[in-house]
Amino acid sequence: MERLDLVLGLDSSTQGTSAVILDRAHFATVAEARVRYRDDPRLASFGLAQDSPILPAGESGEAHQPAALFLAALEAVLADLPRALLARVAAIDLSAQQHGQVWLGAGGIEAIAGLAKPGAGAAGMPALAARLGPGLAWERSPIWMSSNTAAEAEELRSALGGSEGITARSGSDSPLRFSGAVLMRSAKRYPEAWARTRRFHLISSFLSGVLAGNPDCPIDWGNGSGTSLMDWGRRTWDPGLLGAAARNMGCSLEALAATLPGLAHPQSGAGSLAAYFVERYGMSPSARVLIGSGDNPQSKVLASGSLLSLGTSFVLMAEGEKPHISANAMYDGLGNPFMFGCRTNGALSWERVRRDHGLAPDDFAASDQALASTPPLAELRILQTERESFPDSPAVDEGRSGSFAEDYAGVIDSSLGLVFLGSRHFAKAGGSIAVTGGGAGSKAVLARIASIWGAKVLPIANAGAATGAALAAALALISEGERQGVIEAARSSAAQGGSPVEPEPALLRAFHGGGAYLARLEDRARELGFKV
Repeated sequence: MERLDLVLGLDSSTQGTSAVILDRAHFATVAEARVRYRDDPRLASFGLAQDSPILPAGESGEAHQPAALFLAALEAVLADLPRALLARVAAIDLSAQQHGQVWLGAGGIEAIAGLAKPGAGAAGMPALAARLGPGLAWERSPIWMSSNTAAEAEELRSALGGSEGITARSGSDSPLRFSGAVLMRSAKRYPEAWARTRRFHLISSFLSGVLAGNPDCPIDWGNGSGTSLMDWGRRTWDPGLLGAAARNMGCSLEALAATLPGLAHPQSGAGSLAAYFVERYGMSPSARVLIGSGDNPQSKVLASGSLLSLGTSFVLMAEGEKPHISANAMYDGLGNPFMFGCRTNGALSWERVRRDHGLAPDDFAASDQALASTPPLAELRILQTERESFPDSPAVDEGRSGSFAEDYAGVIDSSLGLVFLGSRHFAKAGGSIAVTGGGAGSKAVLARIASIWGAKVLPIANAGAATGAALAAALALISEGERQGVIEAARSSAAQGGSPVEPEPALLRAFHGGGAYLARLEDRARELGFKV
């Protein structure tokens, strides 16, 4: 009898693919692996820029990655996990960078279905990228960093009478980077690729479909919310929004709708694990594949209340069941509603300051020392190389002082401060806030967050979207009644949190009050045209 006592969470992010295996009994981490696109020699043939995880853009604001890269990285990370542990996996759930999309042609649909056939993973059979690559309608995958969509986002907004109307219907005020507007822009710029498209997938539903050999894998509610095409309350594709998108793309509503998978609860099943993975990686044919979700919904699985994720983008997530014009309404990987704001200019802005001063991008020791020794500055430093949607604002680079400590502290304080200012309308102040992502490993960064938010910080530095996906997979295997009894203990065990960090009185005074840092930051942001 098979011993299926483990679950697997996978995260296909902007910069790499991660995997976490948890045990089902105690929700503790058993194994993990990660591959970075720019560093792993197995992924060297995909043409990424040396200093960027994306392909060269065809126009300003365009952001693409190779769709086949996600397949090659999935295989690389599975190959790095112990085969004996993979054989014990009972369920797999997936996270992927939210809003990224994949266009499948007829050949791609056939190739994914073929993964479920016996012998698909036998020795000598092609790997996923080679097998599915020819079936892609477009070799490029537009991702969340796209910002060349102002006209298309406005087209969707106008279709429902403006910001209030579309927020009430879709849960968000038609952000530039949401996949509906990006789809519209891309279809107009690359009409031949769109003409070949028979199935539009988000990266999460695409990879979950690959794992299950199911080309019709549904899109979950959380990622559906991130398209600006879903009725957030009814959790169905919205005819008015689809119609507006189709008119903009030069096709009929029916033709657009025919390319879209269905929508489903994030804990729905995509099917049993495809024969390809059973045969190639020794996994169980009984393993269940869930339909997956975005990195934000899966990260939110790890925390009740507010969660700040410090990744390539910075995301503030908070409990909430009513859409607000300053936030984006989503559903987490367990199907629970929440609100979030996403700041595009996240960790890469911090990395840029390190690079500009001659430090290695991962020289965190020097960065922490500089931040801990530098109070909030009288001279503000706002750095956002990309147009920003949270809060809505233009690209800004206010220069350098010549001192690494001041530049680094200045960019950290302004970027975190702008997340705080943008989230005031939908996130409750005080209490506690969980923090994940790379910055959660820095005590100096956590001290800044505690004092900016005036809240106790609960760091979960070692837990990201892959861990959230693994926890969601484990919870999908138990009943709703049992889940309620174990959810908080399961979160604590899976997240492996560090010691809480309380606000520091001196920093708290420096950030708050009349004339303090946050008040000055808000004034300066308004002068620059920020909608704070």
